Amino acid sequence: MKTILVPTDFSKNAFLAAQYAASLARETGRKVQLYHVYIVLYSGFEEKGVSVTHVEWADQEANKAMDSLLATMTEQYPDIQIEGECVRGFMIDSLRGKLRRDDGIELIVMGTKGVTNVAESIFGSTTYEVLKKSPVPVLVIPGDTPDFSMQHVGFFSDFNDHEIDALKLMTELLSPIQTFEVIHLVKEGAQAPEDRLNSWKAKAQEGFPGKEILVDEISVQKVDINSVAAVAKDRKLDLMVFTRPQKPFFEKIFGTSLTKSVANYPIIPSLFIKS
Repeated sequence: MKTILVPTDFSKNAFLAAQYAASLARETGRKVQLYHVYIVLYSGFEEKGVSVTHVEWADQEANKAMDSLLATMTEQYPDIQIEGECVRGFMIDSLRGKLRRDDGIELIVMGTKGVTNVAESIFGSTTYEVLKKSPVPVLVIPGDTPDFSMQHVGFFSDFNDHEIDALKLMTELLSPIQTFEVIHLVKEGAQAPEDRLNSWKAKAQEGFPGKEILVDEISVQKVDINSVAAVAKDRKLDLMVFTRPQKPFFEKIFGTSLTKSVANYPIIPSLFIKS
């Protein structure tokens, strides 16, 4: 059975991400694995027995918190297979090792504060680091996300061929999606070359036979995070989907600092796909 991995620090935001992941797992026939990475702090100058006590205490507290979370989640989602794992170490290194060892992990779901508190996130810059280094798609869930829904999905595109594969992967990962809208943001007074648009639409149509691909080119004063937020609100999107930041569209629209903002403080649930 394929797995949705949910890194957690046992905060409210991480719990919301776990609930979102469980709802998605129910729709897609996957299992959920909760994953907690923690650091044991102690001084090398302490006596050996004291250091061992610190390690044991940290292990016990982590496992106690995980047991409590698992109990809550399995009670809420009795029909979903939910597992938990606690690991000593650093988040990025541990997560990369986890992904190398387990090729059944198809998706990472992480929680953040969202736009209600831009000063903090449950993992700080870790969300962006995971996004950059993860070989699998990463779904970021704001802390103010309402109930699970994928009725209206916006795929932000710059009409690059690699995005066709990303679209296919999106529909495979998120089978609850029935319809989606391809959104292209363009600065006022400009527009995508018609031949490029038509070529991309034809290739997209080949990838989704029998399904009409809705492509919407939206004119904005400035192509930035504020425009993305306005579009998401105006279109009442439940989910935004982007190709990963190293690709042309994301680099052009979201500079490094804005990419971090989208990853750490998403407006609505946002999926990032490496392509």
